[in-house]
Amino acid sequence: MFGVASVSLMLIAYALEERSPMFVLLFAGACAASSVYGFLVGAWPFGIVEAVWTAVAIRRWRIRAGDSDHGMTRPIACDMTALSPAERQRYDALRRLVLDSVDEVTSSATEFHLRVGRAASPSEVTEWMALERRCCPFLTLQLAFRDDGTTWVYLGGSAAIKAFLADEFREFVTI
Repeated sequence: MFGVASVSLMLIAYALEERSPMFVLLFAGACAASSVYGFLVGAWPFGIVEAVWTAVAIRRWRIRAGDSDHGMTRPIACDMTALSPAERQRYDALRRLVLDSVDEVTSSATEFHLRVGRAASPSEVTEWMALERRCCPFLTLQLAFRDDGTTWVYLGGSAAIKAFLADEFREFVTI
């Protein structure tokens, strides 16, 4: 029963890992229990493999827990005083230009992917991103030039940030 419970808990925790770093830690604990079970029944290769999985899961938990702690210290709040009035005017013009040139929107769990058409030059997109970053330092912004000739902006950082962006940038959510 101990072995069945350990392996079952591993499966459940693994399936739920994306929800919270605590499930990664639970997975590590279940791997450790499975390792103990392997050694107790004399299946030492199984015990060794599960011990390795325990170490891998603990490392993944530390990384994930560090990421979520980082998110907790950086609030999702834009600093509207970060730009001068002239910079704000330039930002507004660039934002309109970039958003009007978006041809396609896809997304992942934590970000939006915007394919930017030729109406906005790469330098204009980059300038908009730099101004956006000054106002909203919690954002992860990436510019990608793909081998198919398309230009993409990746905008997000976490599920909470993506939800904020969905509200703030309704224009590209409905494309």
